[in-house]
Amino acid sequence: MPLIRGRCRLRDYLGDMSPAQLARRLGVNESTVSRWISRERDMTYEHAVEVANVLNCHAEDLYDFEYVAPKDPSDE
Repeated sequence: MPLIRGRCRLRDYLGDMSPAQLARRLGVNESTVSRWISRERDMTYEHAVEVANVLNCHAEDLYDFEYVAPKDPSDE
């Protein structure tokens, strides 16, 4: 079943850390972190793993994921 990436949950895991602090810890621009939070951009898997290490969570925790039933070709 196809899996789609939903809402970014990064803000939920930041706690007392600001997006600017996370950006400094990761060595990325603050605007990059803001774009992840707003879903203008998705984190690469590598960035998600780095973020998860900093925030002490799993990379899979950083987004809501949803399984989507595949389209039935007979519906078209």
